[in-house]
Amino acid sequence: MARILIVDDDVDLVQILTKALEAQGHEMASAGDPRAGLERARQFSPELIILDYHMPGETGAHLYESFRRNKATAVTPILFMSGEATQEQIVEETADFSHTRFLAKPAHIADLQRVLREMLAESK
Repeated sequence: MARILIVDDDVDLVQILTKALEAQGHEMASAGDPRAGLERARQFSPELIILDYHMPGETGAHLYESFRRNKATAVTPILFMSGEATQEQIVEETADFSHTRFLAKPAHIADLQRVLREMLAESK
């Protein structure tokens, strides 16, 4: 399947998503803050990134821009997940929303899996 990186400071959510996606055959990695997310992406070379919007230190929009400036992750599909921000708010804060989707928290695992399948299929 795919290598997926989760960047989210909610440890419980990361564990739930990791278990569910590993059960689908995905190789998973995670980071709990933006700085660790950049480093983990460099080491792990994800095929898709699940990115929280609200994290300590900076917003997911800032980290998103860092991913897009990085040659290795410039076109990596990114799924924003947020329980507070809306897709419209995130689009306003980012320069380029291509290769990107949004899913509101809390999300059903089936919805998450469907969106990930679609994103991975589009990136091939």
